[in-house]
Amino acid sequence: MASATETATDEVLAGYAGLGADWIERSDGLSCDEIYAPVADLLPAEPSRFLDLGAATGRDAAWLAGRGHSITAVEPVRELREAGQALHPLAGIEWLDDRLPSLERIGGEEKFDCVLANGVLHHLAPDAQGAAVRRLAGLLRPGGLLIASLRHGAGPSNRRAWPIDVAALLAAAEESGMDLIRRVDKGSIQPENRDAGVIWTWIALKRHQLTD
Repeated sequence: MASATETATDEVLAGYAGLGADWIERSDGLSCDEIYAPVADLLPAEPSRFLDLGAATGRDAAWLAGRGHSITAVEPVRELREAGQALHPLAGIEWLDDRLPSLERIGGEEKFDCVLANGVLHHLAPDAQGAAVRRLAGLLRPGGLLIASLRHGAGPSNRRAWPIDVAALLAAAEESGMDLIRRVDKGSIQPENRDAGVIWTWIALKRHQLTD
């Protein structure tokens, strides 16, 4: 029997599945340069392995692939995954049907230079948010980066937004071997979210280097 948290997550995914072509077009048309402005200078310049969580239409994955990176794009909503594959049929993007916090289809031996969790953690219940951060820490190579945008504010009725305790997430990150290297609070770039008072906290976390 599914737990209340699993049921809520299924409802969020169903909400995204029903958004339709207009939302896909609007979302895919947003500027990655504007979205990632708070952390863009931290992204690896040399070709690197990225894990893009909640990849949606593949907008961010395509932006990164265009810069020479290889991307594993995780998207559990079939309708968005198929739209992304059609919109961005680029070499360098591997699509994967998986979900947080467990990411069961990514093996423990896989390591990434950078993990992006852009606008996804608020769809998880608070205990699952911490579990997700701990799981992602284990997927980073030493010195790798986890970059996350954390949403504050009510979500649409069919895509629930759980509260995010930034201090609790940072504590989980520290316990998992990551250090905070940047935190930026920023308003939404989307007018409807700005009008609703939505604020984003961007955090960049660096995995500890191995020592002798």
